[in-house]
Amino acid sequence: MSTAGTPAWFHLFLDVPRSHWEEAYGFWSAATGWALSPPRGEDGQFLTLVPQTGDPWLKMQAHDSGPRVHIDLDAHDRESAVERSTSLGAQPAWTYDGVPVMRSPGGLLFCHTLGTSTGTAPSFARAEPSRVLDQVCIDIPRSRWDQEVGFWTAITGRTPEQTKSPEFVRLADPDPHGGLRILLQQLEDEDGEVRAHPDLAVADRASETCRHEALGAETVGVLEWWTVMRAPYGQVYCLTDRDPLTGRVA
Repeated sequence: MSTAGTPAWFHLFLDVPRSHWEEAYGFWSAATGWALSPPRGEDGQFLTLVPQTGDPWLKMQAHDSGPRVHIDLDAHDRESAVERSTSLGAQPAWTYDGVPVMRSPGGLLFCHTLGTSTGTAPSFARAEPSRVLDQVCIDIPRSRWDQEVGFWTAITGRTPEQTKSPEFVRLADPDPHGGLRILLQQLEDEDGEVRAHPDLAVADRASETCRHEALGAETVGVLEWWTVMRAPYGQVYCLTDRDPLTGRVA
């Protein structure tokens, strides 16, 4: 169990332009193979992508701006969570339906949401052997790197691990089946606002690239162990050579 204020679960939110809402949720349902929950919210602007097993961690929101990503941090004690994140340098952005919306020191949006009170830890099942959208990559300009690494390490309660590539730091989940994976990437840009994108772990990157292109995505770039893609409505994401079960580079 998590202590008060420490996240018990993470949700990755894909925020998409309202004008492309149906196209976007149709694409991600097909890309992940996950079912769509009934829409919710006063305008039907929220939904969840539901995996075959385990608790969901991927959600979508229609809004009046361009594609972006934000993270929901579920905690059992939201007041303590807000106090904790503020002490670490987060700034309030606005409040929606009682949910505090915050910005990291570098500007990335996140929300303080209430976690389960059942006493049962959520289950992040990885049953699909060929693909899973399991990771958020936080993209950080060089001038903000040390501050953001420190902030996300502290607020998540996870241990930073240096990868083989010096520009990447992984925040290790103490339970390998316990939640959304978080990767921090140092950008070549010196300045700018912190942003984020989703990553899929895929068993066969070439085959999965073709499948995504058939769904309407565009290949932006092919690198050593990942391919940068753009969804039909403009969201940038990556297909990575990571094992869908372990999350490690194959």
